[in-house]
Amino acid sequence: MDRTDHTERPEFSGQSSQIRRRPGIREGTKRPRSARAKSSGGINYRLMLCIAVLVFFVLALLFFILFTVRGGTINDLNGQITTLTQEKDSLSAQVTSLTQENQTMLTSLAGSLDTPTVAETTDLATLIPQLTEGVYVVYNNGSQLQYLSVPSGYLQDRLAAYRDDSASFVAAADATTPACTYYVLFPDRVIGLAQGNTGFVSMDRSATGAATSTPAGMYDLVAAMFA
Repeated sequence: MDRTDHTERPEFSGQSSQIRRRPGIREGTKRPRSARAKSSGGINYRLMLCIAVLVFFVLALLFFILFTVRGGTINDLNGQITTLTQEKDSLSAQVTSLTQENQTMLTSLAGSLDTPTVAETTDLATLIPQLTEGVYVVYNNGSQLQYLSVPSGYLQDRLAAYRDDSASFVAAADATTPACTYYVLFPDRVIGLAQGNTGFVSMDRSATGAATSTPAGMYDLVAAMFA
């Protein structure tokens, strides 16, 4: 007796059999979008952090260079200031020394002048027209007028420098002519000298004029001529 296997077997009729796949498993599984976004965000964060660190480093380097250069410039300026201060002190000492030497020379020159001439008049207005040739200095001692002819040279040049120092002649608030002790007679003007660097200037060679300041040292120079 033939045994017939009645077990039913699937018949293959040219159609692909359906293959069961395990749930949750896909062919060619891809990474989730959230993971890719997270990874991309992490890369961008690290890149930005690197850029920030680089920028900070560059700025720090620039500030360091600027600070170094500025510090060197300040040191150079301080050195120049010190040098200039020393030169100023040296020049001041030289000026003081030269001033003293100049004063000594002026006193010596003034002392070498001839003996003053006593005027025949005690009226300055009368004496002035008599002294027209050159530069004269006049001394009023209260009882008489004495005068000297200033020789051409250093003394006359010095008096001319005082005369031309226009900044030293400033009109006084009180225009009354001060009581002058010395007078300098130039061909074009008369300058009266009183103590305290005051006096007057007469452009028409008169014996009076409005009160004004006079150059410092002019009074002492003329006084030394009569010492």
